[in-house]
Amino acid sequence: MITKELTLYKIKEMAVNSHRAVYNTAQLSSLIGKDFNTASVYLTRLWKNGVAKRLLRGKISFIDNDFVIASQLIEPSYISLSSALLFHNVSQQVPHRVQSVTPVNSITYDNLGLEYHRIPHGLMFGYERHTIGESYCFIATVEKALLDGYYLNYFSSEDLQTYLHNRKIREFKSYLEKFSGKGKLKLLEVAE
Repeated sequence: MITKELTLYKIKEMAVNSHRAVYNTAQLSSLIGKDFNTASVYLTRLWKNGVAKRLLRGKISFIDNDFVIASQLIEPSYISLSSALLFHNVSQQVPHRVQSVTPVNSITYDNLGLEYHRIPHGLMFGYERHTIGESYCFIATVEKALLDGYYLNYFSSEDLQTYLHNRKIREFKSYLEKFSGKGKLKLLEVAE
């Protein structure tokens, strides 16, 4: 049986049609239906030929959007904190890096301009899927970004009062009630 060689542009087309932009070797293997070693060769060819952007060893992106890359590079994760407030036009402050939260370890990728902050699994809610280009990313609602920031000591209670002014305080408090993990007492203090 003769197998047809995939072109790099055909692989990109397959990726774009799947609406996923960031791939590791295993994901690329699944996408193209080839074994892991063959997918690894294709992954290297894709970034060396400029068809995809190399993010980290064994990870590439077919789109050059920081929010999409941040959401798909580390999973599960979503954009939060000041980056989410900027996205929702609540704040005009542009953070140095795209800020995300994840239940896995905190990590910063200076070369990519991304940072991930660890939160408990119990706080992994309050985000929405947004279409960007031909892909997607996950971004916290304003109230959830503020809650994440307060939990991580990134925002003070004064910051919350400033940003929640004329916002849905009831929705913010409903997020507080959903969380049952360590640190809930601290979060409830701000609701009083």
